[in-house]
Amino acid sequence: MRIEVVPTVEEIRFDQISNRVVIVIDVLRASSTIVTALGNGFLSVIPVETIGQANSLRTPDSVLAGERHCRKIPEFDCNNSPTEIATRANGRCHLILTTTNGTRAIQKAERASALLIGCFLNATACIQHALTHHLDITLYCAGTRSEFALEDGLAAGLMLVQAQKLNAQFQVCDLGEALKASYLHLSDRLAAQLLQTTTGKRLVQNHFGSDLHYCAKVDHYKLVPFVKEKRILPHLVS
Repeated sequence: MRIEVVPTVEEIRFDQISNRVVIVIDVLRASSTIVTALGNGFLSVIPVETIGQANSLRTPDSVLAGERHCRKIPEFDCNNSPTEIATRANGRCHLILTTTNGTRAIQKAERASALLIGCFLNATACIQHALTHHLDITLYCAGTRSEFALEDGLAAGLMLVQAQKLNAQFQVCDLGEALKASYLHLSDRLAAQLLQTTTGKRLVQNHFGSDLHYCAKVDHYKLVPFVKEKRILPHLVS
């Protein structure tokens, strides 16, 4: 078994998707929003690439969330904010979500054998579930504005650390080894580190500092979002 890391949304190759489990990681903030939505009672999350697609799917039992470069889309119900999404669930709604990078990554990896959504909030549950498929795994970091995002890499590093604790026998690419070492070095100050990242600084400038502290929580949820027929549904891990 091999675990490979892809650093940005643009860099995924077909051989890194085909016959693999792919975990899309967009810590700030699409993955964290999806995990939070399903963990707080949304029935499903529907990821779409464009604003027009999102509006076309609007129904009375849906909530539209999204951003472009951290800013809320004007006609939407809320931003791509996990702390805001947590207050909108009522047990009957579906979340329709479009973001700058995360939802694009999900669509680009839709041909994977299993497509999961991961972040700090569900890192252990996510890698644990991925390993049960007994396939090679791709940790697919969404990045930010076509560049590598450290927060995504640190979450990938955490998943690699947890995979080793589960005594799984696997090979790791060089980037994965570097990210694992980075996570171990910074694990006791994740929230502070996220504040120093490119996306973190941008979120603070846009008054989303509370999201940063929330997204740095490790293993807050024991659920794994998985993609099935264009929808993201929750799988609970015991």
